[in-house]
Amino acid sequence: MIQRELSSAIAILVVSAVLIFFSLTVAGAASQPVKIATINMQKVVRNSAAGKKAMKELNEKFEALQKKLRAKQEEIKAFKEDLEKKAPLMSEEARADKEREYKKMLRDFKDKSDDAQYEMRQAESKRMEPILKELEKLVNQIGRDGKYTIILEHNMPGLYYISPDIDITDMVIKKYDNQTGAKTK
Repeated sequence: MIQRELSSAIAILVVSAVLIFFSLTVAGAASQPVKIATINMQKVVRNSAAGKKAMKELNEKFEALQKKLRAKQEEIKAFKEDLEKKAPLMSEEARADKEREYKKMLRDFKDKSDDAQYEMRQAESKRMEPILKELEKLVNQIGRDGKYTIILEHNMPGLYYISPDIDITDMVIKKYDNQTGAKTK
């Protein structure tokens, strides 16, 4: 889920970067050398202090939701086992009522599971969006200050080889941690 949000943000960054790259190379091809860098945004999010903190909070939320769902699942399982044991002794009408109750419990569980997935997507979006926006600003600043022609996402389709010499991921992590140090403590 987080990767989907991250991929969307990365795709926007990549499209913007490619457009900027082509316009800059056409406009200033003779006057300025091309300077290219790559960045692994997933690694930045995973390894930065703010990203680690966000992931920890999201994992805690996920575990709490999973715990509730597991408890409900165990309740449904116990109900079914009890129903299977007692079914031969029940009247047809009582058995039908219990089966309807079991099916209702399954529908309720599915609804709770869907709600939990939606809640996690919302939490991920809410928690990761500010981080990704700050990172976008930081990468833009690094691009301007370092006079980069283009900064590409390391995991972008079509990039088969990237020299480690042009990877600025660790530098971005360090700058981002320095920039957000006061906020994450």
